[in-house]
Amino acid sequence: MRNQGETTNAAATSKQLCDLDEYSLAHVFLFLNVGDLDRCILVCKKFHHIIQRFVFPKKCKRALVTGSDFGAALSPFNFTRRKRVRVDENWRYGRYEERSCFNHNVMYISQIAIDRDWLYMTHGGRLQAHKRTKHAHMIDTRFTWSVGALEDSDIASLTKKGNRFFAGRMDGKILVYEHGTDIQHLQTITNDIIKAVDFNKDVYAVTTKNDFTYVLNYSPPDTDLFDDGEALKPSYVYPHAYETLKLNDNYLAVGKFHCSKKRALQLIDLYSCTIQDLNSPSKAVYDVLWKDEHCILSGNFDTTMRLVDTRTGNDEACWTDPYDASVYCLTYNGMYAVLCGMKYHYRTNLYDLRVPNRCIQMYFPMKKNWAFSPVYRIAADYSQMFVVTDHNLRIFNFDADWAATKDYASI
Repeated sequence: MRNQGETTNAAATSKQLCDLDEYSLAHVFLFLNVGDLDRCILVCKKFHHIIQRFVFPKKCKRALVTGSDFGAALSPFNFTRRKRVRVDENWRYGRYEERSCFNHNVMYISQIAIDRDWLYMTHGGRLQAHKRTKHAHMIDTRFTWSVGALEDSDIASLTKKGNRFFAGRMDGKILVYEHGTDIQHLQTITNDIIKAVDFNKDVYAVTTKNDFTYVLNYSPPDTDLFDDGEALKPSYVYPHAYETLKLNDNYLAVGKFHCSKKRALQLIDLYSCTIQDLNSPSKAVYDVLWKDEHCILSGNFDTTMRLVDTRTGNDEACWTDPYDASVYCLTYNGMYAVLCGMKYHYRTNLYDLRVPNRCIQMYFPMKKNWAFSPVYRIAADYSQMFVVTDHNLRIFNFDADWAATKDYASI
């Protein structure tokens, strides 16, 4: 006869995975990928319930790219939680299909913006709206509506919030356009090239290539204006030119094209009109974004992306490019993911704000010639990424489970 100890050991060894409680099973399932979870769902009703009810929602919330509500609001697709997790794996492992469009032999840099239904893109002096579609091409290359003309001075900077567009031209003019009302206002600010523009509510900011930075207040005209009168009134003019700028409610974050003292990132207080040097050691800042009301993300000449807290004025985290390329542009999904357009080889880097100094993935588009273009502009939702090079627009679709894996993260 078996003694009591042998009976206890036999009972312990006969335990199976399905005998665990729901909390323990959910924790175990969180370490599986979507393919493994799909197979576990077929085992029994208990596994099916736990995975659908607890595991996919939690993995979706923790997802790097697809967990963002901001990214979901920009997408024409409404994915299930399982689909979101799967697409997030595609972002991480480099599974995507790629298309190029708007090819042009003459080099110029287009400006882009997206929302759920439209891709907005500049061609020379014209702003065009292209319908986003759910077929394989992803956009309709024929524009539905446009503002301006190709022969107008090139649009050098563009920003969009709601239905309002704000653009700066190479000839020193700025354009405010309200889609839906068709109110547009063209105004001359300077004779210099406008380098960057931004607005927040009725406060507008403009910086030029060589001369000044303007903070303006917008008063909507009573009637439609076009190149007549001044709807934008300067409230302050700073005797400094910057490479990039971004507004929030209280401050203007600005980056210099060159600063020998390594104080290229600065902060302008909109109320006191004072300028503060931030302790972020970079000689040049090519792009800035507000992560939240206190923190700035900067893309720098020194191959780094930095997270800077304006309350302390110091870097809180830093990410360095593995191939020593400068960061030309940034886009942030509102949660954890930051996409950086790099200087060489059409390359885009994906970073996770939760993981300092590590590149999650790198995306190298197909080369159709021997050019090695930088990435000048990026726009993305939670399944597609739009990349502007000097000769075309590249579109990456990560809802492509069938695509080959191009995993460069471990290189």
